[in-house]
Amino acid sequence: MIKRYVNILDFVLDIAYLVTEKGLHAEYCQTPSSFHVQEVLDRGVLTERGEYAVLEVRKRGLDTYEALRIMSKEADIPLQNFLVLGLKDKDSTSVQYVFVKRSLLPENFSLERGGVEARVVGFSRGKPGKSALLGNRFKIRFETSHESDHQLAKEIMRLVVEHGLPNYYGYQRFGVKRPVTHLLGKAVLEADSAFFAKMLLSDTTPLESEKSVLSRTLMKFDNSLLYEKMCYEMPPLEDCGLALNKKLRNLYVDAYVSYLFNRLLTRLIDSNKGSLPDTKIPTLGCDRTAYQQLLSEEKLEPRNWGLVKCWYRDSVIRPADPSVGREGNTLEISFTLPRAGYATIVIRELFKENFLVQQIR
Repeated sequence: MIKRYVNILDFVLDIAYLVTEKGLHAEYCQTPSSFHVQEVLDRGVLTERGEYAVLEVRKRGLDTYEALRIMSKEADIPLQNFLVLGLKDKDSTSVQYVFVKRSLLPENFSLERGGVEARVVGFSRGKPGKSALLGNRFKIRFETSHESDHQLAKEIMRLVVEHGLPNYYGYQRFGVKRPVTHLLGKAVLEADSAFFAKMLLSDTTPLESEKSVLSRTLMKFDNSLLYEKMCYEMPPLEDCGLALNKKLRNLYVDAYVSYLFNRLLTRLIDSNKGSLPDTKIPTLGCDRTAYQQLLSEEKLEPRNWGLVKCWYRDSVIRPADPSVGREGNTLEISFTLPRAGYATIVIRELFKENFLVQQIR
């Protein structure tokens, strides 16, 4: 393994190691046209009858929460009744599966509005668990004027499959325009409502849009900054981090746990002299002793340990069924990752510094 931070986010999030120094000459920027993802659903979940309706949802240019809000309004069902197996990026064209109690859904429900299409594809006997999602199939497309990129892409994907990649949590877990989600999670754990509010509402980064920076400067938030708006409108003495809905609060805390995982994984490879061990690594909620040194460095003083969940994560991830196709100057690379695998970690390996992460929204 090669230790090299290819961009500032790598350094901030301790995404440190690469398989090879080789990288494509072309640049890649993630957009709904260049990045496609489809969930791989365990088809054993689907039945002809059941308590839950299963919706296949296709969205473009929206994050999952925004798509759910459109569906909630159209179906006149409270948002919390929709269950998803994973979150999908705003800058993508994605197909995912959404579960809702059949009794709540209007008969013959379908939707095609605001960048969202939804249709019923079956039913499920009960509430689905995360195991119903087997993984995700990704497809990236980009233009290149370099004749060698086709063979080079094949070679890099061969090395990735052969050696495996460090199973880091990718940039989207933490935010790219504002990589602060893990810091918000730390503030929730420490019940530091003042820091949480300051970080969420007013702190800006150079990668944000002018509109976002202006909103934070003037403290005027519309629905494009919905969580900021919700927090700003809360009573002054209310702890915003704890008062936000449970799913959002857990997302922040899990992001901090994921950040610690990245740091631990990098140190594990460091201590193994640059070799990537194939093992399962506990997160903070499973084994605090494994994180003792990191917690000391972080100066973490948690008051809400009960929000930290336990799960184990593989140290190594290998794309399945990779393919590299070419049509003129357009290359298309496809691969499947298991549940909770991040395509950006594969894309980073392919493009190195030519992965324009600063343009991901």
